Amino acid sequence: MAASAVLLGSGLTAAVAGPSAASDSPVSPARACTENAPRFTSYPGTGANDPAYWPARGTYATTTTRCKDINVKLSSAARDVRTCFKKGSGWECNSWRRIGGSWKLAASDVLDGTKFFLQFKGTSRATGSFDY
Repeated sequence: MAASAVLLGSGLTAAVAGPSAASDSPVSPARACTENAPRFTSYPGTGANDPAYWPARGTYATTTTRCKDINVKLSSAARDVRTCFKKGSGWECNSWRRIGGSWKLAASDVLDGTKFFLQFKGTSRATGSFDY
């Protein structure tokens, strides 16, 4: 997955992820959603009202055409995860979803180009794989 940073007028930096490049070979299409998905490590939270999160504070990720959902697979024990989406000048979060060591949906039917970040209940870092 190609990723770049974009400086926004508000001083925020956006983590913008694009689809991975397709091979020049006609028998090797671009990878499917969750196939060889990238790994992540979240940032730790600081307290009950500041849970662990990904990507870095003040940034967000943008959904791609590769997946219609935001998929997460944690490396550790099951944990509650929620997705927060850009809405107008603020953010709106979905409800917490329990995700563990197999692929689960953090959010479903998400439009391409949607800005989002993930929160992980608790303050400890979360690690695993994800794709969007």
